[in-house]
Amino acid sequence: MEYEITWGGDPEDARITTWGTASIEGLDAWVHEGLSDARFRPGMHLLIDHRRLDWSGLSPQDVRDRIELFARDAAHLDSARAAVVMRAPVDFGIARMEQAYVELQPELNFELGVFLTIEDAREWLREQITADESPAGS
Repeated sequence: MEYEITWGGDPEDARITTWGTASIEGLDAWVHEGLSDARFRPGMHLLIDHRRLDWSGLSPQDVRDRIELFARDAAHLDSARAAVVMRAPVDFGIARMEQAYVELQPELNFELGVFLTIEDAREWLREQITADESPAGS
């Protein structure tokens, strides 16, 4: 599995693009690289583009292991919002399992949205930014 992190964008603060065959190690690697980068800050809006990533090799146990990594990294995510774009409905289901876990664990203190298009993901991020900037979001 390979990945690239691009800092800056509209509306995202960082874009992570992945390709190849998904692995727990590869998914964990880009998270750690991003979190350890000096440009990472609390409340970032992330666009995670998995449209070129083949998820077929991950087992249900791998997905559970991935979810456990969220709990480990949660303290560092610090109110981040991540819009995840998947390439197909079956892949979307994997990401929705992760999203459900995050939603059931408010102490993780970050939000995850799952989408099938970049446009929908960016629209969700824009809505989150607008909500953050409104007086009610303060």
